[in-house]
Amino acid sequence: MIKIGIFIIPNQRLKKIILKFKKIVQKRFGNQTYLNHLPHCSLYVFETYKKNLQKIKKIKYLKNKRNKWFITKNTGIFMDDPITKKNTYILKINKNKFLVNLQVQVLKAFSEYSKKKKNIKFLNNKMKHNYQLFGYPFIKLNWRPHYTIASISIKKDQSDFIELFKNFRFHYKQSLRNIFVYQIKKNKHNLISKIKI
Repeated sequence: MIKIGIFIIPNQRLKKIILKFKKIVQKRFGNQTYLNHLPHCSLYVFETYKKNLQKIKKIKYLKNKRNKWFITKNTGIFMDDPITKKNTYILKINKNKFLVNLQVQVLKAFSEYSKKKKNIKFLNNKMKHNYQLFGYPFIKLNWRPHYTIASISIKKDQSDFIELFKNFRFHYKQSLRNIFVYQIKKNKHNLISKIKI
């Protein structure tokens, strides 16, 4: 089995912001969950059999007639994140019709290759339902697109950093022409292919 991620990669301005905050987290708190991950927004993450890799690589284009842009605006924190049991720091992406439609297209193209595990527990029925259908719990209404900085242990005193992070303001419009397929191995992300949209 291998893990595949379909990602939006931030533009250079946003990438600089993400990497800047990752350096601050590293300096203040040491190594934390997601800290070593490349800057990205997950559209779809799933497990599949290795034999499907060649079929996945052949998908090079998704038809999309919508205005291909979205806005990343300000910061957010998933306090006591149910996935990591830590505080997850993010840059918030405003979900629009283009992104919703893009995720639907990605699911149509890739979900047939998803292998679902039977013993995974979920926080609510919507996540469970999404996973049973697609092998990924964060779909449509349950998907909150974002760029992750890191997920910091609640054992660390984060009060000063929370204030710094919450007060950081920005507003960037990003156009999108491609999304990217990565193979995920723990903290390593290996680029497999680029998909034109």
